[in-house]
Amino acid sequence: MSVPEPAPTTLLLRDVLRFQLKLWLEAARDVVLSPITLAAAVLDFLLLKQQPPRYFRALLMLGRKSEDWIDLWGLVDRGAKGENVDAVLARIEQVVRDPRSGARRARVLLRWAERNVSRQRRAGAVSTMPPPPPPSVE
Repeated sequence: MSVPEPAPTTLLLRDVLRFQLKLWLEAARDVVLSPITLAAAVLDFLLLKQQPPRYFRALLMLGRKSEDWIDLWGLVDRGAKGENVDAVLARIEQVVRDPRSGARRARVLLRWAERNVSRQRRAGAVSTMPPPPPPSVE
């Protein structure tokens, strides 16, 4: 049994919501990375006589990886491959829409998200990238 193609209205709404989520993720990443990269640059300057600069460059690489993962403009090129926010959202949508096990998988996914959020709150940690998606429940 194949799943029917969603209506154009549904597709547009889903694309708008995905784009907004990606904008928020990019903004959060930028807000977090901005002061951290300045601190890393200062640290690199202070340690310049003992070692080559590395902390600032490492944060640049982290920012680049997070940009590739978020892939803000990925909706323009639907043929893009790779594990990014779109792939995670597509997997979540597939899980929720499955008529046989969607509700159970959605509950598992919700519990996973709640555990991760509470763990981060307890640790007081601010992450520049969201945690990887939960393991597939099959």
